[in-house]
Amino acid sequence: MAGTSTDARSCGRSVVSLSFSMRMMVILGTLLTIGGCGSSTPSGPHAATLAPNSVHDTTVQFRTDREPVFAPGSECAAFTAKLNAIIEAPQGIQASTMVPGHGCWVGGAQSTVVGVMTTATPFGKFWRREYPDDDGSGVTATMVDKDYAQLFERFLIDDRYYAVRVGSQWAAGLDSGVTKTACMLVVDTGAPEPLLVNLTQQVGKSDPAIRTVAQQCDAARTVARTILDEHDPGGGSRMS
Repeated sequence: MAGTSTDARSCGRSVVSLSFSMRMMVILGTLLTIGGCGSSTPSGPHAATLAPNSVHDTTVQFRTDREPVFAPGSECAAFTAKLNAIIEAPQGIQASTMVPGHGCWVGGAQSTVVGVMTTATPFGKFWRREYPDDDGSGVTATMVDKDYAQLFERFLIDDRYYAVRVGSQWAAGLDSGVTKTACMLVVDTGAPEPLLVNLTQQVGKSDPAIRTVAQQCDAARTVARTILDEHDPGGGSRMS
């Protein structure tokens, strides 16, 4: 009895006709796998998945062998068309440096200023709530005081990045007629210099646009995630 045959192609080469017996199909599958014709596994470094319970561990040691997402002084590159749309920045607005070579900011929706920095303070200092008021740049206005913060939270971004957010709201100005709401979010990207995102809103105390600390920190998380997606694709706190 003549065996049934099939004309096929594998990895661009013609393959001889094969019997449809189960044994021959198994042998063919094995040969294709050995020859590399099966589905390939992506090569190169990839981010490790972080355990959710690690956010409670104050003894975590953080890696410092990656390059920062932004070299100090290049943070204005964070403000792409996508990020500007998310923060609702005015059309055609230009990002401004905070001080020469350190940090950048743009005014967004509801009188919120969005700042992006590459801070020299190690991420572990933020993780353990030991960070200084000034990382040496003199830009203290972007920091939320660690002792008086109303919110301090360790969390994970996309199960790949360790992150900390610290938020506070207080009366600002001599006549206490202004409410200031700030959230500082710091991300461990595996570099010696973490990524720091800061959102600060300053409006009249009776302004209905006043954000809560939680709302400001949720917005900061969205900003951080957008930056990471655009400028550190596939990255994370731990690479393997």
